[in-house]
Amino acid sequence: MKPEDDPWLRDAHANAEHLDREIRKLTLLTGPIRSDLPIVTKYQDFWALAKSISTLFRELKPLARNDRDLLWKQFNALCLEVKEHQKTGYGTLQTLSKAHADEIQKQVDLARLPSGVAAHDVLTLMECGLALKNAADLLAKFKHEMLAKHKKISFERIQEVRRAHDAAWHLVTPEKPPQKMAFELRVRKNLETNYERYRKASSALENFQIAAVQLRAVIDSCGSTDEVARATVRLGETQARIRDIAEGMRKLEMWIEEDERTLDRK
Repeated sequence: MKPEDDPWLRDAHANAEHLDREIRKLTLLTGPIRSDLPIVTKYQDFWALAKSISTLFRELKPLARNDRDLLWKQFNALCLEVKEHQKTGYGTLQTLSKAHADEIQKQVDLARLPSGVAAHDVLTLMECGLALKNAADLLAKFKHEMLAKHKKISFERIQEVRRAHDAAWHLVTPEKPPQKMAFELRVRKNLETNYERYRKASSALENFQIAAVQLRAVIDSCGSTDEVARATVRLGETQARIRDIAEGMRKLEMWIEEDERTLDRK
């Protein structure tokens, strides 16, 4: 009998095609993971779609057993592959992030003023100022490929040298108007506050992502219907927190970038 002649077969065939399309989309999301691209959200994107597909396997009916077994095998293989990548992915990102932090540190070291700089001409201040700008530019360029702890350390070192530069310039140029100095102080305080908030958010995000992986393992391997149901509810709540934290981090990144540009234009 042709599928179109039997409503059950027709619907089962359509459901299998729907699942196949979703798994193909999931396969595309493994691209950045397999290539070790420094995309912060690559695992989050993959597991969000994987959760949706897992729900389809439970709720999409009718579905022929042979189709379900074949599609589940493909889906499960992708999930297992990504889990293995994720175990080592943090180390890869840590190495990349540390390399960026080291590159920034080289520019910070070049930006440090020699002792007795007040006796030098303005050219010394300008040359060191260029290195300081290079350090800030590198931080802005690589911030999406750096861990929060490395970004915070780099920012604090840039700020330390920036304060030394400001003090040196005050010795060779007229004092800045009090209003401008107060404004710059507020911007720096905002930056420090937002970097600390970003660090805490990044740590929380990592904890929730680990919890999500553990809950998915329970859902995939547990035979108890009640336990799977509880884990599914908790996973939904955890993923909602992940989305909220990620959105908050994107806003913090925008505010940090705006304040960094403000200080660079001073």
